[in-house]
Amino acid sequence: MFAKSKNKSTDNAYEEPEDMTPETANAAPRSGASSGFLLDSNKPSVISEGFSLVGDITAQGVLHVEGMIKGTVTTEAVNIGITGAVEGKIQCTSLQIKGAFVGEARCQELVIASKARVRGTITYETLSIQRGAYVEGELARAT
Repeated sequence: MFAKSKNKSTDNAYEEPEDMTPETANAAPRSGASSGFLLDSNKPSVISEGFSLVGDITAQGVLHVEGMIKGTVTTEAVNIGITGAVEGKIQCTSLQIKGAFVGEARCQELVIASKARVRGTITYETLSIQRGAYVEGELARAT
């Protein structure tokens, strides 16, 4: 009724690659069930609601903020969620504000949502502001 397989391979879903180095650790996974253990570079970094960070963040990719950041943020895209707040400086390609921002920012694309509260100076290339947003300060188009 039951037969033992003569194949000596294991049924483990994870097999450690023999050539694992820091350079290959972030490389694209080969194939199979073990491909999910590496970090997906398309996922955003998240500062969750209730979490406060004081300091500087420098990263690639997207940073989504639902908590509080005081400091300098340098990344490709910053999304400040409804419960999020950033106080300090932001340098990014895309800045979307749904929560609160106080400080100075430089970006290519700026989107300010209807519930956003912005106080400070922002330099942008393209701008979108929804009705109801609170903006106090200077919005200057980059030349």
